[in-house]
Amino acid sequence: MVVMTGALLAGCNIAGPAHPERDGRTYLENHGHPTPFIDRVVNGDKLDHAEVINLSKCSSADVRFLVARNPNLTHDEIDIFVRDKNDFARSGAAWNTNLSPNQIDILTDDPSHTVYCGLARNEALAEDALLRIHKKRNPGILWFSMNPNCPAAIRQEIVSSNDDLAKRWLDITDGWKRDGIFKQRDDGRWCKQPSQRQE
Repeated sequence: MVVMTGALLAGCNIAGPAHPERDGRTYLENHGHPTPFIDRVVNGDKLDHAEVINLSKCSSADVRFLVARNPNLTHDEIDIFVRDKNDFARSGAAWNTNLSPNQIDILTDDPSHTVYCGLARNEALAEDALLRIHKKRNPGILWFSMNPNCPAAIRQEIVSSNDDLAKRWLDITDGWKRDGIFKQRDDGRWCKQPSQRQE
């Protein structure tokens, strides 16, 4: 699913496709960090609080993006990245599936298109939050087509549109449901399998 990451980020007015997994890994390797530690950062595994704090000061926005999207972070740790001056790092927070309602509100009001695009594809957001982002920020239907929990009203808008890319991503997302990359919970919502979460 690295292709998904690149495509998502490339469309957010970033200069060229972003590859945080590749570039963040390269940065950490070049700065002498051991492979097991790098793997934890890239894969979104548990990080110690001291590691989170140290990485939040890293000069690489790719690294900060990777840490910010880590669902194992506490809300206080996510707040560090919600306040980051770099919108790419803040977009990592927008991808985080462990956001508090207040953090969702803050990120919804973020001035950066990159950030609220990240929220639109965040599978953990409730339908009302996604509809609010659609109405208030209008990031474009493409981002919702990548969300397995795309609200029915937005899904219909995608199907009825002339946006071939959004329709294609809707098909891809539906395929990932069929293939088990997304799993449906008892409450009907879809989420990535743990082994797929940070790819």
